[in-house]
Amino acid sequence: MTDPLADFEELSLEIQDFSSLGIRPGLERLSRLLSSLGSPEKKFPAIHVLGTNGKGSTAATLESVCEAAGLKAALYTSPHLVSLRERVRIRKKYAGIKIWRDAWGRIMRAVGSDSVLDAVRPTFFENLTALAFLIMSESGLDIAVIEAGMGGRYDATSSCRAVATVITPIGMDHMEYLGSTLEAIAGEKFAAIRSGAPAFYAADDEFLTRLFAVQCESVGAASFPMSRIAFPENIHCGLDGTSFDYVSEAGLARNLNAPPRLKTPLVGIHQAYNASNAITVLLELQKTVPLFAGIGEEKIRNGLAAVDWPGRMEAFRAGRGSPVVLLDGAHNEHGFRALVKSLALLEESHEITGIGAFVFAMMKDKDIDGIIGLLKGFDAPVFCTQLPTARTRTASGLEALFKSAGCAVGGSYDDPASALAAALAASGPGELVVCCGSLFLAGAIRNSLSVSDKIV
Repeated sequence: MTDPLADFEELSLEIQDFSSLGIRPGLERLSRLLSSLGSPEKKFPAIHVLGTNGKGSTAATLESVCEAAGLKAALYTSPHLVSLRERVRIRKKYAGIKIWRDAWGRIMRAVGSDSVLDAVRPTFFENLTALAFLIMSESGLDIAVIEAGMGGRYDATSSCRAVATVITPIGMDHMEYLGSTLEAIAGEKFAAIRSGAPAFYAADDEFLTRLFAVQCESVGAASFPMSRIAFPENIHCGLDGTSFDYVSEAGLARNLNAPPRLKTPLVGIHQAYNASNAITVLLELQKTVPLFAGIGEEKIRNGLAAVDWPGRMEAFRAGRGSPVVLLDGAHNEHGFRALVKSLALLEESHEITGIGAFVFAMMKDKDIDGIIGLLKGFDAPVFCTQLPTARTRTASGLEALFKSAGCAVGGSYDDPASALAAALAASGPGELVVCCGSLFLAGAIRNSLSVSDKIV
């Protein structure tokens, strides 16, 4: 019997070796490749999800509710936690290695037979996006939910045939590619809005909401500032999920009807907002797009309850009275502020006895200053570690940064497993060991934990 994780690791290395290095903004290469493959991206409708934080959770919620409503749905996301296969989900199942390899073989032949593409080959993400579009185009889908990579205007995913554009909260990230100001970054995200396809924005920032409205008007897209349409109230955050009331904004006369008390298995105050936004998108689409006619109260409730999105405030506990391991992919200041608020809710609800320790790793290209300031507010040591990639900050470098900021530090460790073991040993029964700073860290630690220990 073959090992699917090993099979996909081998394929991942092959795709990396075949692809151009780094990030190369622009859609010319991918457009040429997709055309030579028969334009698979045009063979299914998609909900395109962009933003800085909450993209994946919102996308997974959209996928789950669509499935609950009887639609054949697919999900394309990045990056993965443990295995490349996680990036493409068809009807909530991973496509097998044979399907991936068949699609990859066609991509290699298409590139090899085109002198322009072969001279400057598509990047890893461009090749993966083409591969995902191929797999999805041959899966008999009703709808695909496509999460953007880092950008908008020139992101490879912008080639999809979007019936709606969804933009989650925007923060400072990928500044070397998207711009050095929030306005510039938002401009790149908003540039993905299509003419004739409704656009939805989290509307968590007044200035950016005005920019969003201007962009929608300029391209002829209906604009929906989601937080002004509906929002979550009475949020309760536990280790087994988040419950909330979905409340329609008074005076907007949109007649949005949804269950009064909803629950998602995703943990965190921000997950109530992500879920609320996903509901708003689907209820608005229901009014004008026949495909979504089956979205209703029961389907929303069932879809939320079945959301699967690992590595985002995901809790594990090995035995009664032992510390709880919480994995979270927060890697920028905006994400950490949401994490901090959620940790406070967990303490208030007495789900945990306190924060015992942090296990932390981070990439070099992420801004760490604001994050250090947030972690300094906790009376818990930080156990610094690193990841097996050239992009990682070193554990010793992180330790020096935290110490110079006056934070308690538990030491530096070359591998995440050693850092986690030390953090668990330093934490008491019922305390929380928070593993954060990078989605890759969450994946590395999750791979070492038992799924049977997950708190559901």
